[in-house]
Amino acid sequence: MSSGDGVDAGAVRRPPEPADPVERLLREYPELEAFGVDWLRTWAPRAGRQIAGIAKVLRRYPWMAELIGQGPVGLVNPYSVEAYVARDGSEACISLFGWAYCSADGSNVRRLELEFSRLSPMKAG
Repeated sequence: MSSGDGVDAGAVRRPPEPADPVERLLREYPELEAFGVDWLRTWAPRAGRQIAGIAKVLRRYPWMAELIGQGPVGLVNPYSVEAYVARDGSEACISLFGWAYCSADGSNVRRLELEFSRLSPMKAG
């Protein structure tokens, strides 16, 4: 039965999709709340694909989202966040704030200092 406006009276209406890309990201990936709305507004227009990739990792390893929420998120850009997983899946690490944080299950997170002393800047040319 039609109500006269082209919609069936028995049809279930879905809520409209949010027009704001940040709201859309947060709806799809609530884990991104760890970064905060201001951070997402800054980076989503430029790095949406990277942010979605980060969100998938945070979904799999929730302890990483908790860790990000504890740090100075404003200093992180989505191109500097890296995650690593052992081949057998026994441990995962995330690199941010100049440190690597690793854990097998999230209950015992170890902070490792990233070692760059053996490296030198690459010269263009």
